[in-house]
Amino acid sequence: MLLRYGLRNSLIVVVTIVGLQLGGLISGAVVTERIFALPGFGKLTLDAVFTRDYPVIQAVVLIITVSYILINLAVDILYSLINPRIRVGGSN
Repeated sequence: MLLRYGLRNSLIVVVTIVGLQLGGLISGAVVTERIFALPGFGKLTLDAVFTRDYPVIQAVVLIITVSYILINLAVDILYSLINPRIRVGGSN
């Protein structure tokens, strides 16, 4: 019984931290791929910055922004699923 109620309350903190860490992973891709010389999204970003390829830079920023917003939306929806007292709409 204690595990059921304690797990539900502590799961809110875990979901918050996982959501923040996913945002950090997205932003850390540039550094990680540069250090380990991996081809990917970070390398594409750096190559576009160095060659001043503005449409690619805009697309990368748009994709990163949309993914970060979707991660935060998923975290907010999970809040309401974990604890029904938390409302997503914010109505009284």
